[in-house]
Amino acid sequence: MLKDRRLTLILIPEEGGQTFEYKLARPVVWVAGALAVLVVLFITVGVWSLFKAHELDRRVVRLEEENGLLQEEVAQIRQLEQVLASLQRSNHQLRTILGERGRLAPASSRPQRGGGREQAISSFERLRWGRIRSVPSLWPLAGPVTRTFAEDFPAVLIAAPLHSVVRASASGRVVRAEYDAKLGYLVVVDHGGGLLSRYGYNAIPLVEAGQDVSCGQPVALSGRSGQAPAPGLYYAVTEGGTAQDPQRYRLWL
Repeated sequence: MLKDRRLTLILIPEEGGQTFEYKLARPVVWVAGALAVLVVLFITVGVWSLFKAHELDRRVVRLEEENGLLQEEVAQIRQLEQVLASLQRSNHQLRTILGERGRLAPASSRPQRGGGREQAISSFERLRWGRIRSVPSLWPLAGPVTRTFAEDFPAVLIAAPLHSVVRASASGRVVRAEYDAKLGYLVVVDHGGGLLSRYGYNAIPLVEAGQDVSCGQPVALSGRSGQAPAPGLYYAVTEGGTAQDPQRYRLWL
C-alpha cells in the first residue's frame, strides 16, 4: 500500500499469529531492487565468464597439442632433409669415385679370378661389378675432420673422444696391427687389388694381423698415441701404392 511516498509491507503467517507490518520509503525500495538486479547481473556475468574461461582453457590445450604435433612434423621434415642431403652427398661422392665416366670399360678390365698374382682392381671397377664392400666408402669414425688431405699429410685427421670405436671402412684382411713410432697403434687393412686403408693414433687395437674383417667391424679404439696432436684418428687410403684423399671414397656416416 502506497502512502506518503512510503510502501507498507505486511507479513501474515499462514497459520495465524501476529501480523507484521513494515513501512519502507520508496527510495529504499528502489535501491534494494537495483541492488538485486545488479547481483543477478553479476552472477550471470560471472557464470558466463567461467564458461568462457573453461572454453579458452580447452582451446589452449588443443592448440598446445596441435603445436606439439606440428613441431614433431617439422622435426621429421628436417630429418628427411638431412637424409636427402646425405644421399645427395653420397651420390656426388659416388660420381667422383667413378670419375663421371659415362662409358663402360672394356670387358677385359673385369677382375680375373684364379691362380697367379692378384690383379690391381680400381675403385671404379669394384663399383661396376658390385664389389662396394671392398671399397673404403664407410667413414670409420664419427667426428669432424680437423686436418684434410694434403701433399705433406697424405691422410685426414678425425677428431673424436678417447676410446671411440674405429670401424673398418671396407672388408678385407688385417696386414698390420702394431705400434708405430709416428702413427702410434696402427691398423692396416688390405682390401685386395692394391687398395689399403690405415688407421693410426689408436689407443687399443681390436684386431690382429692375418685376421679377416668385414665392412663396419670395429678394428680399434681411438686415442692419442704416437705423434698424435690431439685425440682422434689418422685415416689414410692408398690405391695402387698412391695416397688418395679418403673423403673422395666416403659414401655414408
